[in-house]
Amino acid sequence: MAIDSHMHINSEVLENIIQYIDDINRNSGIESVINIGLNLNTSKESILISKANRKFYSTVGIHPLYTESQDVRSIYSLAASDKVVAIGEIGLDHTKNNFLEQKQYLMEQIEIANALSLPVIIHSNNQNKLVIKMFENEIKPQYGCVFHCFQPDIDDLKYLVSQGYYISFAGKITYQTAKKSIEVAKLVPNDLFLVETDSPYISPEPVRDEVNKSSNIQYIVKKIAEVKGLEEKEVDEITTQNTKRLFKKM
Repeated sequence: MAIDSHMHINSEVLENIIQYIDDINRNSGIESVINIGLNLNTSKESILISKANRKFYSTVGIHPLYTESQDVRSIYSLAASDKVVAIGEIGLDHTKNNFLEQKQYLMEQIEIANALSLPVIIHSNNQNKLVIKMFENEIKPQYGCVFHCFQPDIDDLKYLVSQGYYISFAGKITYQTAKKSIEVAKLVPNDLFLVETDSPYISPEPVRDEVNKSSNIQYIVKKIAEVKGLEEKEVDEITTQNTKRLFKKM
């Protein structure tokens, strides 16, 4: 069974969340999922869903595109919930021109994660090198880190591996244009990668034109197995162990 280490079920991005929850609960191929918070409202909703559903775990965080009118201090109290396994997703995004605010939110949330002995989930849209520079010069996650939906760069990969940080592969690795992601998949150590759907976004081949679901994790696992010369069952086992090693509260 696989773990979908990063997906989004909340009422801000989906209309019928009950159906998505039921699909996961009934799917014998999915051991568990991590439902990611994007802001205070979706973080609170993720906690409620995780408390009501055994397979679900949650994270709390303020995404760089959701920083307006968000009280970052509230993240600290929300993270006390038993099924909150990380702070995230947090990070930087080049599509919005408010870098000073984004950097401040990122630093404050890493501080919270460090204070609570939790890992962080990094969103880095064309900003890997700036995030890494912040890690080196300002504040660094002390209890683990994963760059979700990793944007491939070999130098960035070398840094992450040197720090014992994880990278996560999503649906893009199944695309014909994913040559760099495939190169990264070949190079990343087996004990430092995760799989995710980022549902309902980034649907993999062969369901690229459909709304993404956690059940599509199978296509990502299949592609990574092909690239790394492993059996699909091995990828399931490796990524399950890696996910539980990073998110120790699972």
